[in-house]
Amino acid sequence: MSICFCLYNFEAIGDSLNLARSKYTGSLDTSTTTSPKEPAASKTDKSSAPTIDPKDLDVEQIEADFPMGYQNPRSWFLPLPAPNERHLLQVLTAEQRELLPSLGSQAQLSKKKLDKINTFYGINREGGWQDHIESLDDDGLAPLTKWAQKYVYDHQHPASCEGKKFYILEEKAPWYGLGAAVRVIFRELELAISVGRILVLDPQNPPGGNLMSKDCGEYRGRNASIECVLEDITSCAAYATPENSVREVPIHSVPGGNKFVPPLPAVALTTYMKETGLALTGAFLRYWWHAQMYAYIFRPNRQTLARMVEMRTNKTLHTAVDTNIRDKDGNGRPHTVPFPLLPSTISMHIRHGDKAIEGRLISTRDYIVAAERFILRNPITYRKRAFVTTEDPDAIQEIRKTTGINPISTAFSNPSWYWSYSNIPRFDGSPFQNLNLSQNRTDAMIMHIMQLWMAVECDAFVGNRNSNWNKLIDSIRCTLMDKCRAPYLDAGYSADWLHFP
Repeated sequence: MSICFCLYNFEAIGDSLNLARSKYTGSLDTSTTTSPKEPAASKTDKSSAPTIDPKDLDVEQIEADFPMGYQNPRSWFLPLPAPNERHLLQVLTAEQRELLPSLGSQAQLSKKKLDKINTFYGINREGGWQDHIESLDDDGLAPLTKWAQKYVYDHQHPASCEGKKFYILEEKAPWYGLGAAVRVIFRELELAISVGRILVLDPQNPPGGNLMSKDCGEYRGRNASIECVLEDITSCAAYATPENSVREVPIHSVPGGNKFVPPLPAVALTTYMKETGLALTGAFLRYWWHAQMYAYIFRPNRQTLARMVEMRTNKTLHTAVDTNIRDKDGNGRPHTVPFPLLPSTISMHIRHGDKAIEGRLISTRDYIVAAERFILRNPITYRKRAFVTTEDPDAIQEIRKTTGINPISTAFSNPSWYWSYSNIPRFDGSPFQNLNLSQNRTDAMIMHIMQLWMAVECDAFVGNRNSNWNKLIDSIRCTLMDKCRAPYLDAGYSADWLHFP
């Protein structure tokens, strides 16, 4: 994928236009008396520019777009009023008006995109996750995704489990939330693949059990684990014995010297990059492989998908608010949330809560600013419409009353934000504090997974990769859905997550 830059000298262009205009006006008959022209304002004279109190522009990006409320002083730089639809309809012919319904219907999702989202939820899907991945467009996936997913799947699900060696993984971090728990598992899966062992979850103390209701695995005769909601990590668990298994894989035993990426995937991506004429960095290799690991482990099983569909299509579980029309308390008018989300919706995951223990928190305002900066630069395709996920109830209250941060609302395709979110219990704390708000932890976990799937329905993404959940969204959209070319906007600081192992 190449990025094209177009650089224009706007000052020179402006001078050329002024020169052409002076030549044109000089040729006109100027015998008519006119008022003397005001002297041109100097470039340093800003007295005529409107000003805004600096405290209202505390976000650096907004100041960069409209510094201190600056507007172009040229008289022809004026906002165009919104069209008067009623008047324009009277002007159109009957034949022209007949065109409008078919033109308006083009704002909806195409059948191809709708089918992909349906199979993403397991609706009308033939086969399993591997079949779904194979049905996706390569151009929208992370490089080599179809091969990488099959490579990991075949390692964990060989044609025969006889004679295989195993690495049994027990719970190592019972205090972790789902995103971090998945990360722990895939780190160990990386090691297992590198040393030629199949990763098996310890049946007595499996990872993720504390995140689920204790009885979630009883119907299969198992203890509670992450496999209550996700696909089994291997089909060979029954073949693991004390004789053919280990419970630790020393880092120094990994061949190739890379504890994060097994040798074959590392060389495969290196070869791919060579074909593009570009060098491969270790940071990209690790981030790409971690995305593949997230995708392999984070596959909801059929029972989970069925429950997710029930939740997703339950109109009472989700709310949309149009801030263009607000009540006396400043809240936007409520609407139902469609399935799937409308095109050009932006996913915005606002991570607060206990993330403050690990790094800097990003304000709700700054997430919105990141989205608005992008929309301002891409007005034809993107709108001020977002689906928001967060554990912070105050963030939901804030967006409900936020029409926009940028002081120039006419710069966007629609002037005010249209927000959507799920009606779930929220507490601005740890994942466990949020799970404790529900009587059934397993069902609460499925609700959170469903929200992640809703995020991937979107066409652009705003987050902070310092959060494991945001990394999950970024990974799933590039592997289990073909939206990797959609923009991902990090509202945080790259230094807070870059090179994190």
